Amino acid sequence: MFPLLSLRTELTFWIIGLGMTLFVVTKWHVLAGTKFRHHSARFVFIILIQIIFLSAAGITINRAGEFYSSWSDLAGIRSDLSKSAVSTAALSGFTAHDLRKGKSLPGGSLIIKKIITGENSGVTDSVYVVFPPEIAKALRSNSNFSKLTIDYKVTELFSGYPGVPETWIGALKGIPAIEKLENSHKIPQTIAIIPSINVVPGEDTECLNIRGGAQVETWLTKDMHLFAQRYIGVDTRQWSTFGYSTGGWCAAEIAIRHQDEYSAAVSLAGYFAPAFATRTSVAQRATLSSEYDLVAQLRKQNNSVKLLVIASPHDRFSFSSTQTFIKSASSLVTIKYDEIPSGGHNLSVWRPFVSTGFLWINQN
Repeated sequence: MFPLLSLRTELTFWIIGLGMTLFVVTKWHVLAGTKFRHHSARFVFIILIQIIFLSAAGITINRAGEFYSSWSDLAGIRSDLSKSAVSTAALSGFTAHDLRKGKSLPGGSLIIKKIITGENSGVTDSVYVVFPPEIAKALRSNSNFSKLTIDYKVTELFSGYPGVPETWIGALKGIPAIEKLENSHKIPQTIAIIPSINVVPGEDTECLNIRGGAQVETWLTKDMHLFAQRYIGVDTRQWSTFGYSTGGWCAAEIAIRHQDEYSAAVSLAGYFAPAFATRTSVAQRATLSSEYDLVAQLRKQNNSVKLLVIASPHDRFSFSSTQTFIKSASSLVTIKYDEIPSGGHNLSVWRPFVSTGFLWINQN
């Protein structure tokens, strides 16, 4: 009735907060006594008003950034997705029914959501497929992907933490941006694969394979490629990656560590070393830091991948890490650096640079 991302929910909290404030102001003479009940009433109203306004502000911020998709997501409670999931091992191609159930965007793209279990990682979560306008139109006439003669590229998109795949479609306006470029023929038709990266409730896994824990890197690489091949019909061509914030780290990490499968990566306000959760043990930090040292990885191999790094000097979360990485890695791999002239670590700063990333991907 009151979804977390609903405008109705946001307005309801603000109206309740303003209503309670108005009530206390107009009835203060009633509450101004010296008895215990007067003290208690004033205390309760002051606390409640603060809670309501803080909640309203939090809901507004969450709607703007789409960090959490539901109240249960916010609370770290997760529904049992396994009941509706399909293993990548059991996947078959999408059907005309899947296309009819998909969401059409004003620019012609088609979005299909699937809940799958990765046969390699064991992770169960959602993944979105965005068919570009020309391919979506062709599939509505003939749902056999293998019969299409339209050339295409594939890009894998990563959200931040906290964050959900839908941010690329909604608040960041990433899919409308790529759709506009496709419709103006500035880039080829591009299939976007947008998997969940925050697959463990309340835990920032940093897109890593954690010993004894979630195998998120495997989920995002092997399992996503199997999903794309078996469900969509995508061939073995190389993909690109594109992520913002934590997703920027994921994009760089995955493309660098899997250059047989990825040719380019865009990091938008990302960083270049894992940002471990506070409960990660010292031993585990040391092991993972060594395993996911991107500069060390680049030194060990011949590098064909190309990187676009977009960052703002005013972004205290990512700029220092970005500069350190570029200084160490620029002689090892092709890096293009684009600087955001102003602004910190938020979606409104990044939104204008989404098109920059997609244009660059298609020049490389």
